[in-house]
Amino acid sequence: MPYRDRIASLKRTDIFRELSDEELLRFSSTLQERTYPPNTAIVREGTPGNAMFIMVGGKVEIRRRDPRSDFDVTIASLDPGACFGEISGDPSSATVVTVASTKVLVLKKNDFDLLLNEHHALSVSLSRIVAEHIAEIKNRELPGTTPLDTLRLDEAVMECVPEQLVLRYRILPVSYANNKITLAVVDPHDVTGIDNIKRAVNQKYPKVFFDLVIITESDFTKFINGEYKALINSQKEEFLDIESFVDSMEHIQSDILKEFAFDEVSDDDVGIPDIEKEAEGAPIIKLANSIIAMALKKGASDIHMEPMEREVRVRFRIDGDLVEEMVLPKKIQLPLTSRMKIISRLDIAERRLPQDGRITIKVGKKSIDFRVSTVPARFGERVCTRILDKSNTRLGLDKLITHLPVRRLVEGMIRMPYGIIYVTGPTGSGKTTTLYSSLAEINDIRKNIFTVEDPIEYDLKGINQVQVNHDIGLDFARVLRAFLRQDPDVILVGETRDAETAKIAVEAALTGHLVFTTVHANDAPGTFMRLIEMGIEPFLISSSVIGVIAQRLVRKVCEKCKETYHDLSATEYLGLPPDTELCRGKGCNACGYTGYKGRVGVYEVLAVNEEVMRLVSSGAETLAVREAAIRSGMIDLREYCLILLKGGVISVDEVLRTVLMQNGASAH
Repeated sequence: MPYRDRIASLKRTDIFRELSDEELLRFSSTLQERTYPPNTAIVREGTPGNAMFIMVGGKVEIRRRDPRSDFDVTIASLDPGACFGEISGDPSSATVVTVASTKVLVLKKNDFDLLLNEHHALSVSLSRIVAEHIAEIKNRELPGTTPLDTLRLDEAVMECVPEQLVLRYRILPVSYANNKITLAVVDPHDVTGIDNIKRAVNQKYPKVFFDLVIITESDFTKFINGEYKALINSQKEEFLDIESFVDSMEHIQSDILKEFAFDEVSDDDVGIPDIEKEAEGAPIIKLANSIIAMALKKGASDIHMEPMEREVRVRFRIDGDLVEEMVLPKKIQLPLTSRMKIISRLDIAERRLPQDGRITIKVGKKSIDFRVSTVPARFGERVCTRILDKSNTRLGLDKLITHLPVRRLVEGMIRMPYGIIYVTGPTGSGKTTTLYSSLAEINDIRKNIFTVEDPIEYDLKGINQVQVNHDIGLDFARVLRAFLRQDPDVILVGETRDAETAKIAVEAALTGHLVFTTVHANDAPGTFMRLIEMGIEPFLISSSVIGVIAQRLVRKVCEKCKETYHDLSATEYLGLPPDTELCRGKGCNACGYTGYKGRVGVYEVLAVNEEVMRLVSSGAETLAVREAAIRSGMIDLREYCLILLKGGVISVDEVLRTVLMQNGASAH
């Protein structure tokens, strides 16, 4: 930040505006500029104070530990123009946490001391200002009672704590914002009650922060007897209607666990017949069904059942992120694992080797596949269940690729008579959905289409699908050779993972077939170097490749709680106009208070032209290929992300987390 901007910022602060321009110039030369992301502790209570922070942008909260309840209480919130911190060397009197992305100017103790020694006139003013500011912060008292009717009330948050606990401890969770739950308490020193309420809240909102407001007992009683019961009754949510599935685990988990009466035992102490009997028992069936039902309700793509030393952790992958759903007693581990094996037709007696199986269920008119994988781990078998919604195969490219010019480029590529199209991206980035949607676009009774996969994830009507079987030598290369004798028009290879498969796929493309496949590469231009490393001749690559599609999946901002805002530091970093309107989700019941709902693809499509072909055939570096592709009009991952950002589809945080960190070469 230029000095003139720093001086302007200092003049906007209450405590420094009385200094002259000359004094401000000397003062600003010692300041360091920093930016902190949301939910970051800039200063922690009790740590030695060695710096003062002057806010330029953002918002922070000052929190202090109540020594009687050992609970953090918010005593103030600060906006740009405010100052905080201590440079006396004494322990900090409070914790300062960012609520939003916050930019500050930092005055360190060493710089402050040096400034005072060199400029005596300035030292008198600064010493008085800093001393008054520190005294003001230290003299702030913990807040008194807050009228309950002045608080923002969120019915969904209230629902997450059973009524009996609310009445017993006289503590009510009232709202959720910025990953923080506000608790309204009558007695702030009831440590046991606060801990029990926090534990209940964490069942639905894991890893949140907690804030405390104190209310009067009369306010609490009046609210409980009036609005509270009406609000709770109006928010009773009807759970997913799935035949043979039970109600949500949130309502039945405690009842299920009471039914388990078998003792704690080790793997070696339990016989197979005993485990099978327990796995077929009503409590275990109910528990397994409930976990699957909850995963479907919450839109999870994967279920992870992970044995720990003393417990079993269940996590769901929702919109790309793993979320802890529940922690179960260790004694449930064996029967629950066996139940998942039984319904996916796996061998419950085999616990030493990995196994793979499948489950298919009907949900209304939809058919959903569950791909089950078990792996022996340190504390028992780990079970991962992938949820495959067959309706995704009928999405169509128009639903996947939202940017029209890029979609038309892909549609042109997949309608070429021959050649090879590579799709690249990390695991879980939607490559399979893109491949299947492309096949669905060109699937025609006049075309002979084959796929070789490991495993077959979706059943595609009218398409010949083959699953590899390494145990009998049926690998990708062998199936590909067989395909070439079956008069194919289009071939899909699930993954190009070795040189032999890559060479056969290239040969197929050069002999009049359209080939789709995936390969591991960081981006579209890097795919060519990856193929060269696998042993494919550069001139064969340049002659056979139609194009490369690199993709990622990013989380969409929730439409229900979307809000717009402006952030000059973010737009400057991303190279956008300062007045660009950005979007983010505040968090609501529809998105599970994450601010995100669903995901959208980010695509980098490289169509091979004469210049790219010449560079590839000569073995040029990836950077040269990238520059040539961009000159030809290629929209890279970063640019595609910015298109979605400007369209209000995704947030700045998601751009930084998903694309720029992986594609840093194009970040500036």
